[in-house]
Amino acid sequence: MRDADPRFAAPVATNVVVRPRLHERLTEGVAGSCVLIAAPAGWGKTLLVGSWLGGAGRGAGGTAGRDAWVSLGSRDDDLPGFWAAVVDALAPAVGERATAELRSAVAAGDLDHLPAGVAAATAAVEPSVVLVLDNLHEITALAVHESLLRLVQRPPPGLRLVVTTRRDPPWPLNRLRLAGVLTEIRAADLAFGPGEARALLDGLGIDLDDVHVGRLVGRTEGWAAGLRLAALEMQGGVDPAGFVDAFSGDDHAVAAYLLDEVIDRLAPDVLDFLVRVSILDVVSADLADAMTGGRTGASTLAELAASHLFVHAVGSGGRWYRLHRLIADVLRTRITRPRTSRDLHRRAAEWYLHHAMPLEAVRYALRGRLWPLAAEVLGVHLLPLVVRDDPQEIDTLLSAVPREVLLGHPELAAALAGVRSYHASPHDAREMAAAARAGVDSLPPRRATRLRLVLELIDIAARRADGDLTAVAAACRRIPRDPAVLAASGLAGWDLVPMLAASNAGTAEYWTGDLVEAEAHLREADDLDRSGGVLRPHLNAAAHLALLRCEQGDLVAAEDGARSVVDRATTAGWAVSVQVVAAYLTLARVALDRDDRAGTDRWLGQVAEVEAVIPEAHVRLAAAALAALRRADTGDPAGALSGLRSATADLAGRAPPALAAGLGRVEADLLRGLGDLRGAEEVLAGLRGPPTAAHAHALARLRLATGDRVAAAQVLDRFPDDDATVRGLVEGGVLRSLVAWPDEPEAALARLERALRAAAPLAVRRPFLVQASLLRDALGARIEAGSSASAFAVDLLRRMSGGGGGPPATLVEPLTAREQHVLRYLASTLSNTEIASELYLSVNTVKTHQRMVYRKLAAGGRRDAVRRAKELRLL
Repeated sequence: MRDADPRFAAPVATNVVVRPRLHERLTEGVAGSCVLIAAPAGWGKTLLVGSWLGGAGRGAGGTAGRDAWVSLGSRDDDLPGFWAAVVDALAPAVGERATAELRSAVAAGDLDHLPAGVAAATAAVEPSVVLVLDNLHEITALAVHESLLRLVQRPPPGLRLVVTTRRDPPWPLNRLRLAGVLTEIRAADLAFGPGEARALLDGLGIDLDDVHVGRLVGRTEGWAAGLRLAALEMQGGVDPAGFVDAFSGDDHAVAAYLLDEVIDRLAPDVLDFLVRVSILDVVSADLADAMTGGRTGASTLAELAASHLFVHAVGSGGRWYRLHRLIADVLRTRITRPRTSRDLHRRAAEWYLHHAMPLEAVRYALRGRLWPLAAEVLGVHLLPLVVRDDPQEIDTLLSAVPREVLLGHPELAAALAGVRSYHASPHDAREMAAAARAGVDSLPPRRATRLRLVLELIDIAARRADGDLTAVAAACRRIPRDPAVLAASGLAGWDLVPMLAASNAGTAEYWTGDLVEAEAHLREADDLDRSGGVLRPHLNAAAHLALLRCEQGDLVAAEDGARSVVDRATTAGWAVSVQVVAAYLTLARVALDRDDRAGTDRWLGQVAEVEAVIPEAHVRLAAAALAALRRADTGDPAGALSGLRSATADLAGRAPPALAAGLGRVEADLLRGLGDLRGAEEVLAGLRGPPTAAHAHALARLRLATGDRVAAAQVLDRFPDDDATVRGLVEGGVLRSLVAWPDEPEAALARLERALRAAAPLAVRRPFLVQASLLRDALGARIEAGSSASAFAVDLLRRMSGGGGGPPATLVEPLTAREQHVLRYLASTLSNTEIASELYLSVNTVKTHQRMVYRKLAAGGRRDAVRRAKELRLL
């Protein structure tokens, strides 16, 4: 009788994918007691256990003769029926005598003792019997579960259970987990990964590339039945890639399976609930109540999740739930009336807006084609959505809206222009910005006021991308800063407006050469409220402050500031953004000043990566200048000049005067290096703008190249060192030394010493190295006479002599024992305050030792000191 009953036979299927990771879970689980495999229909529960029992995943200890299988049904949903089925399944494993005794107990109604009887019958069986209870969800009688639970809680030595079910049994699962007698395998575990999906498709002879395999796995969420049904459809001669691109839950085979196995079995009220929430990506109890107009959202969602009806909790709090993508597709096809669809999407949008989630409100308003609602929400919330959230998400949403709709709703057009101005290409935003301006007067007054302010900010971004930085500065001055005025506009995130204005004003002023105003505005933007976290305007301001420090020659502060920006931007996922590019420029110039050619190349590569996505004329020009200087430093001034002219040919007219002057000075230096002194003279003579120390230094270098030291001295006297920046002090000191050398050796060496003292703590090398042919003798004399920066001076002389960038083999001035002790702590992550505490010193004393270590190692900072100490094997 039993042998002819398929209920007691494990399933046999072809093209079963062997899944070692799950087989191992099963093998480990049955060693404890019970394995519970709980997932909705079609997740491969039964086939998984069948393939494992068939030997694909079991070791030598598991033999088919010791396996017992019963596929449960409604006739087993009482104590006599259930235990009769279990006894029949166990019969081959426990022998005739034990089977007869157990059947007698069932027949006599002695059901309370059956769990103990089964335990006794299997106690002597070697190896243990694995009893598979397939489809336990068919058993609803609590008495059966209570009886079975006795075997689960007190596992007999000769019996192990494997249970498959579509819903969790009414067992004390937490208690069983704590007791260590339960192993669980759920839908997330059963989900096919790309590799397993590839094995399934290969087994069916379907050739699909990796991209489309991944796409299919994503759309099915690894659901085994969905994958297999899709594979069978693809065997019918359709183009596999095209099929995957169009695949969804309303595919005929998938829809038919879900209707038969899931949807048609639901109670009408549950089905209506699921249809109404099917338009949502995720749903909470409150949101479900808003969608249905009821009050049972919490209990219904919890019950659906526990029943594994393709609804599962997401996140750790258990507040949110999600429908499986394919079943949501099928359910949405039941929403046939456009009015119903609009009503549901409006309910969702309004719920999210009421709960301070405007991005989601926009999402559902757009999905429901509720254009006026989406426009009004974006008109209020665009600024924080772009600056604080993810502008790419808004771009994606609005890109799906018909063009004529965007052009007909000024706030929608402005929103798309805004996000593209901020994160992509401002040039793509012009048409939308123009449409928004054309329609602004059609809006109610308060909405029009908000939109005009947003359009001013968009205009700033567009002009910055064009390189019209004078216009950027002017536009920033027009932006209102009064909190009362901004708050009255009703614009959400109005506090971001002063930050954006200050950050962009400082940027424009830096590039136009107004460094005093630039520093004031950049500091203002960098210091503004960070309670909501560090935002892109903060990073833009900090990056340009670092660039300003680099311009002044403070390479340590510049590098620290730029690296901080890069680290924060990378953590936030903003590494390739216009707000960070100034940090990359800073690090490239720091590396160039320190004669670190690999570092220069690395950071210029980062600049190029940003510029390929979001080009800005002034950034491209500055990068081209650095690249030319880098190439010239390797001995190729001709190639550097050609590259500079090629890179700037189509942009030179868009450079602000200060940047144009800087490019001219670079070109003049390259011509001087080529021996074209007349050409260099013409370039410098053609530069416009107020006189600067940088221009005087370029002219002095040219005069020295012609041998006219008197003319060089006259040029330098116009800019004395008293008020100079570090860069001005170093460059001017080197040039003044050359003016005096060799006729006035004492004056020359004194000036050189002053330049060395200023440069050594910061490792500013390039001003010395570019004058190597003229400076070498004076530098040697300075070292021979003694210097407070002797290690740095020796390092420079080695580089001038082709000795490379390595440190000297030994220190000219050895470290003291206390300095060596401090150096070891500098290699740690401790702060100066923590080091002082460890050494029982004051913080000022630690800083004094730190400065001496930096000077003796010719290091530009803590990181540089540690690196040099390791090269010298001091660490």
